[in-house]
Amino acid sequence: MLDAADFWSYACTQYARAGMQDALLSLQESEDKSVNLILLLMYLDARGMSLTAEQFAGLHTVCKTFDHTVLHPQRRVRATLKQQHQHYAQYAELRQFMLKAELAQEKLQQSLLIDYLNQHPLQPNLSADNLTHYLTPAQQGRIPAKT
Repeated sequence: MLDAADFWSYACTQYARAGMQDALLSLQESEDKSVNLILLLMYLDARGMSLTAEQFAGLHTVCKTFDHTVLHPQRRVRATLKQQHQHYAQYAELRQFMLKAELAQEKLQQSLLIDYLNQHPLQPNLSADNLTHYLTPAQQGRIPAKT
């Protein structure tokens, strides 16, 4: 069984690596890719677990549904506040509150992805390359290599 807390810890560590945040946010903004899905695929690779095309499709659906119903609306509200209400006396406090809420939603999405995987058993594969389900080689090249 995969553990959502373990995935969260892994994702936070990877996201904090030099250049990773910029690379992932760039893929999110310019290519409409899910940061959490990319991090999950990396997590599975690191644990030697391989997804089938069907399992990936299920994860992608979980991600897209949550993105469109929860995360994208949250980001739109945050962007609107930034564009139109920076003059508000407590804007900085409100922005921090919005960022904290978005982070909690990201954590929920990760938990939903792990729940999906725990219901669909994975195959061990020490040479797993799950990113190929989601990113082109050029997109993969934008992700900083581990040093």
